[in-house]
Amino acid sequence: MKPVMEYQNFRLYIRDYYAEQKRMSAFTWRDFAKAAGYSSPVFLKLVCDGRANLSSVGVERVASAMGLVGVSLQYFRTLVAFNQEKDSGKKKLHFKALRELAKDNAFAIVGEEQYDYYESWLNPVVRELAPKMPGVSAAGMAAEMTFGASAKEVRKALALLERVGFLEQAADGAYVQSSKALTTGNLEVASMAVRDMHRQMGELAVRALDEVPVRERDISGMTLGLSEVAYQKAVKEIEEFRRRIASIAMEDSAAEKVYRMNVQLFPLTKNAHKGGEDA
Repeated sequence: MKPVMEYQNFRLYIRDYYAEQKRMSAFTWRDFAKAAGYSSPVFLKLVCDGRANLSSVGVERVASAMGLVGVSLQYFRTLVAFNQEKDSGKKKLHFKALRELAKDNAFAIVGEEQYDYYESWLNPVVRELAPKMPGVSAAGMAAEMTFGASAKEVRKALALLERVGFLEQAADGAYVQSSKALTTGNLEVASMAVRDMHRQMGELAVRALDEVPVRERDISGMTLGLSEVAYQKAVKEIEEFRRRIASIAMEDSAAEKVYRMNVQLFPLTKNAHKGGEDA
């Protein structure tokens, strides 16, 4: 079984521990619960299924039942806190602690590259801009940013993009995009950073209303009522629309600017048909 530091989800670790024990003996959820001091024989299965959480006391009980000690125990405690935390700010702090523990013990957390990439709106902009400005310094690139950035911030973005393999520097010093795919999959770590990226880009869109001339932006919206069926149809249309826009960009060999397109569809009310049902 993999060490706990190779996990980013404590529920999956517990499930894998159970499967490993069951493979070697007649181990049951009841046995597991008893070892952890729980009277309910299915409680830990509910935890693994995401239907129950571990309390601080429960974390210690379960960790003890699995034989975790030392830094492995410390990592497990932090991992549980990270997975169960709802507040994005606190979640980031827990993830920072996980990274430090993993780094100190020569482990790498799956999803770290994606997290670093999506942590700042500047990284994808520099990834698009750098190959189009061969020979231009970081200060020169920073001067092209609509919403402002320093040369230091651009250099930091370039270093990150090279480190994670999203940009490569040719012999002549020019940057080229690698073919490495940018995917998040179901990784909670990367998904957390993507939410931050959406938040940052949404804030820039608000600024664009005042800071970007009307002729250089296209911002519109509509408010409409939808059933669940219509909503799902709209989501599929948006997916197809994004693909068509991506195709236009891929076929364009003379790009002049880096743009951001936000497509947002979200509820402004709760389910109207539920009102009055109890009257």
